[in-house]
Amino acid sequence: MRRLSRKWWLVLGALVLGGAMGAGIASAITSTNVVADTNTVRERIATITTDGNFNSGWHIHPGPVIVQVQSGYLKITQHTCNPNVIGPGETYIETPGVPVDAAAKHATTWTITEIFPDSHPGDPDRAPASNPC
Repeated sequence: MRRLSRKWWLVLGALVLGGAMGAGIASAITSTNVVADTNTVRERIATITTDGNFNSGWHIHPGPVIVQVQSGYLKITQHTCNPNVIGPGETYIETPGVPVDAAAKHATTWTITEIFPDSHPGDPDRAPASNPC
């Protein structure tokens, strides 16, 4: 009986320690620092379809662009000059202010979500850029 009692205290102690550790992890503090919260951001969503031989030419966007391919393959070159091939169901986020080129050899459909800071409808969504590669 005495041996069973020691095991009981050992199990109880392990449960209390585990619960305390779990509560410590669950109560981790997370902080958010809002850098900007404006009403001057414009968003544009467009679906683009090509039958092939598409090339956007090198250009720069003023804000981030989210590219999602529905069918076909889109080759996007940015940053390291190593092209990224994006296929159906895949997403690529273009970095604003960095030259980018997109190309599709065959029929491809993709959707872009463009974010334009401090922009109004009708403002240009891109500026031409030279090939950095």
